[in-house]
Amino acid sequence: MTMRKIRKFSIIMPIVFLVCFVAGSAHLSLAQPRQQNPSSQPAPSMTPGPSPSEVSPDSFISIDFNDVEIEVFIKFISELTGKNFIIDRRVKGTISVISPTRISVNEAYAVFESVLDVHGFAAVDAGDVTKIIPSPYARTMSIETRLKEEADSPNDKIVTQLIHLKYADPNEVKQLCAPLVSKSSVVLSYAPTNMLIITDVYSNIKRLINIINAIDVTGIGKEISVLPVEHADAEELSKTIDSVFNAEQQAKKGQKDVILVSDKRTNIIIVLASQTGTERVKKLIAMLDKVTPKGNESIHVYYLENAKAEDLAKVLQEFPTKQQGDSDKGKKMAPVLSENVKITADKATNSLIIVAEKDDYEVLKEIIKKLDMFRSMLYIECLLMEINKDESLNIGTEWLVGDDTSINGKDVLWGGGFSGGATGGDPGYLQSAYSASTGQPSLLPPGFSMGVFGEAIQIGNVVFPNIAAIVSAYKKDRSYHILSTPQILTSENEKAKITVGKNIPYLTKASSGDTDYANYEYKDVGISLEVTPQINKDRQVRLEIAMEATKLESTTDLFQPTTLKRTITTVVVVHDAHTVVIGGLIDDALSSTDYRVPCLGSIPVVGWLFRSMGKAADQTNLYVFLTPHVLETKAEIDAIYDSKNLNMQDIEAGNIKLFKDKISVPTLIMNE
Repeated sequence: MTMRKIRKFSIIMPIVFLVCFVAGSAHLSLAQPRQQNPSSQPAPSMTPGPSPSEVSPDSFISIDFNDVEIEVFIKFISELTGKNFIIDRRVKGTISVISPTRISVNEAYAVFESVLDVHGFAAVDAGDVTKIIPSPYARTMSIETRLKEEADSPNDKIVTQLIHLKYADPNEVKQLCAPLVSKSSVVLSYAPTNMLIITDVYSNIKRLINIINAIDVTGIGKEISVLPVEHADAEELSKTIDSVFNAEQQAKKGQKDVILVSDKRTNIIIVLASQTGTERVKKLIAMLDKVTPKGNESIHVYYLENAKAEDLAKVLQEFPTKQQGDSDKGKKMAPVLSENVKITADKATNSLIIVAEKDDYEVLKEIIKKLDMFRSMLYIECLLMEINKDESLNIGTEWLVGDDTSINGKDVLWGGGFSGGATGGDPGYLQSAYSASTGQPSLLPPGFSMGVFGEAIQIGNVVFPNIAAIVSAYKKDRSYHILSTPQILTSENEKAKITVGKNIPYLTKASSGDTDYANYEYKDVGISLEVTPQINKDRQVRLEIAMEATKLESTTDLFQPTTLKRTITTVVVVHDAHTVVIGGLIDDALSSTDYRVPCLGSIPVVGWLFRSMGKAADQTNLYVFLTPHVLETKAEIDAIYDSKNLNMQDIEAGNIKLFKDKISVPTLIMNE
């Protein structure tokens, strides 16, 4: 305060006290001359009253000021309430207060805050002192902040009020309250907690709270809007936008403000929201509902030509991906994909559905092109040959005695004697030498047979059969025969299997009693060939071979036959169109037999008349001949077709060629 003001104050105050003391009135009037020429201004009116220092807080006073300097009024209130004030140098001007009724000291301080607010000033408490500053600066200082409404608060005190909204959108309420506060007041919204922050005089804040309580109710202001979608899928777009509002609502921990429903048939989105919420949805749709530029799609479909979609998808899914936080610095690493790349195989169309950004898709596309290549095919010709070297020699004399008799009205020769292995039966077993149907000998041994048949000899009452001497010489020699000539076409690295044979029943369990039942198990008997080829760039073929040959060895028991099984499992490498042979000695047996009549057969020279002997050698080999033909072009495939077509014509003409140019190979083996 300047010295001039102090002098004016010291002159005026005694006059005021003197007038109040003489008049004895409760009215108090303070006046101060204006800063202009004092002689040109009339003196302010004053109403006498008690001194402020002599007034108790419970006393009632009347305040009446007319064009008094605001600093004088502040001084009066300071002495009246005992508060300490710090006055900003920008606080200047005159005030007028008319109070015809008496008020308490506390009410006088409320009048003081109202006077300051009217003139653009504010009283801000700061500990034991109160700052008198311009109102715009008061909003940025440490004013009182309240979370709840207080009933006994001074009406014109500047405070910051926090208001929690239950249903209404804070941004919308902010726009509503902005015109209802002064220019120096502040209204802020905070969407994450659904809060409204207002800094103003408390009287106006109370008014705003009443308005907000009236509009902050559930469902108010919501409307239904139908928004068409032109380019995007309405269902997918609705999910995307809804996820945005869900995340926002979870942060607010309030009720959901926007409800979205998509209609797939008409490709529209139905919105239930306030006007502001609807506008936000419209903006999001306008941003997202665009034609995807070619090459920038996030979902790609790649149709495979040669590879299998399921197998290729598994390979690509194992490709390394870049994790979050990976650094490209340091040593050089192999190319990686983003971790959000998704690859799915569609079996029906043999295609890959790839969800990836453009850069990742370009990397994948180059890899797929290299893997989706035409794989060479392989035509395999196979010859399964069994070579039996079976030689036997039977030589000797067989004695038979017999007679003719009648069986079923026909004459046949019967008898018994010594047989050294003839096909007719075991030695000494009575057997029929004639066919019951033709009357001709039917059980003579194979090879050369000679004999003499005569009438029966009768001595007394005893009849003896005639003696027949049969000399036989038999030799058997068998060479080889082809078991099977399978041929099969397969792709590289694909397992191929061909089976030629039949199923025969095996009796596994049988029971008799009250209920007879039997369990059978069927087994394959025949030729089975399984081949897995692998072809290199030089047209060399690596073959993984598994061959099995099974045949019936004995059928004496119909449901429990004996089978002979031979298998070969190996891996060979052979050049295109070349033949490889696998196999070898399977069985080598040598047997010798000697049939003779006891005693008589042991006599030198003469004993050969009562003796028969034989020798047999059995050698069995199984060979597998394989000839692969690599097919990489259409011309090579057509050549195989033409060759097989000619074979069919040869078969129709009677010139059967089961395995061209291969029949001579076993002959060389036998000559060895």
